[in-house]
Amino acid sequence: MSSKTVLHIAPTPFFSDRGCHIRIEGIVDCLAELGYQNLVCTYHHGREVDGVNTSRITPIKNYTKTEAGPSKYKLWADWKLLWLVVKEIRRTKPAVIHAHLHEGLMIGLVAKTLLFWKKIPLVADMQGSLVGELEAHGSFEKNAWLRWPVKAIETGLMFFAKTIVCSSEHSLEKIKTEFNLNDAKISLVQDGARVAPHLSDIDRLQLRAVLRNGLGVSENKKIVVYSGALLESKGLAELKQLISMCGQNEMLHFLIIGYPVDELEGYLNKQGLAGLCTLTGRVEFQKLPNYLQLSDIAIDPKFNDAGEGSGKILNYLACGLPVLAFDTQNNRSFLPAETELSKSVQAMASQLAAVIADEVLLKNMGDANLAHFESNYSWNQSKSQLAVVYQQI
Repeated sequence: MSSKTVLHIAPTPFFSDRGCHIRIEGIVDCLAELGYQNLVCTYHHGREVDGVNTSRITPIKNYTKTEAGPSKYKLWADWKLLWLVVKEIRRTKPAVIHAHLHEGLMIGLVAKTLLFWKKIPLVADMQGSLVGELEAHGSFEKNAWLRWPVKAIETGLMFFAKTIVCSSEHSLEKIKTEFNLNDAKISLVQDGARVAPHLSDIDRLQLRAVLRNGLGVSENKKIVVYSGALLESKGLAELKQLISMCGQNEMLHFLIIGYPVDELEGYLNKQGLAGLCTLTGRVEFQKLPNYLQLSDIAIDPKFNDAGEGSGKILNYLACGLPVLAFDTQNNRSFLPAETELSKSVQAMASQLAAVIADEVLLKNMGDANLAHFESNYSWNQSKSQLAVVYQQI
């Protein structure tokens, strides 16, 4: 391959219709538009994406999990990924190693050390703090002593990267402050999204009718959409509470797009709330805009703030949806300044009841969000930021 090759390390079953995978695909597309050839080294499972060249580890029996979170097979998968990366570096002679996530950075550092004479610059693509993410998953609840060594490892990884790019302003400030990094080493390459295809009012009504009929949602209901992983670290507990608090509102129907569905489905059945919700399970990312445009308002019930960007909010904005979210630093940076953010689940439930009954307010919020997205969060913005980083390298 040419000297314009970028080798990406993606320690995850790419592609699996979730946030970090959407970012990886977006970064690859941006670099391709800048004239770079890209190769993504990743796990054995996951879906192939048109236009993205992948190299995969040999299969691991029984490792089929694609949702976020720990797995007993990941250490073995990362070990195999390390040797795949070493092999592909020798074969393709890349100009840059672009490591996604902390595991990818560790694999990239080991591979770079083994092939030290090649002197390949290593870019760390961070979507948040490792310590913050593990705290969000509850990893330190029973083993609090692990926090210090994990922080030490994360500090070392940041030190050895040539340059660090962050997916949001919040993650940039969080990482810069926690690890005392100077401005020259760390840059913002924000998450992006593509504007949903514009539909005429007639086409949108027809699409809504088809989708509502397919999902069994009556036309007189206002649809509240959530898209994302159904995990505690992503706000599953708050989502359950919100649905329960809205159970008596006959105007509402919740459209839940995500997986795994078992825990939420069991809760809804136990509480007698199953008729209030439609759970789609996994939906291909390319089809997500159709479901979002079917909806009237979107929610992000995640309260913890590990610093990663919020791909779901960007997709909500790109579809011109009103958005209800909690008052976190990340949400304050992603949403328009005038957005009213919720302090609690109860406050979000009250806000939802008020907003959903006001058609004019719904439209104004959606229009403001779309305008904010087009000005700040298209992938063209991210591409410009990447171009500066790669020119400096």
